[in-house]
Amino acid sequence: MKRILAGIISGVMLALPAVGLACSAAGEGVHLGNVLGVDKAAGTFTIRDAETGSPITFMADDSNLKGLDAGSGVTVEFEEAGDALKATGVK
Repeated sequence: MKRILAGIISGVMLALPAVGLACSAAGEGVHLGNVLGVDKAAGTFTIRDAETGSPITFMADDSNLKGLDAGSGVTVEFEEAGDALKATGVK
């Protein structure tokens, strides 16, 4: 039992750095994370960034908001729009 538990813990520990580097590895203009919330009236959604753990809010049009649900994992392609971030693609 101890060997199984040690194996599970080792596997989790090896996987954690890969998640932390996810956004950096995805490239410039891309964030990865889980959806925290969607505000269709304001045309925004917020994710918890996989690399930093911080919330990031994006402006988005209806086509990018469609199908977003809290808890969903997403890849967001974005561009800077002044002080805001505008989602140009959501997968």
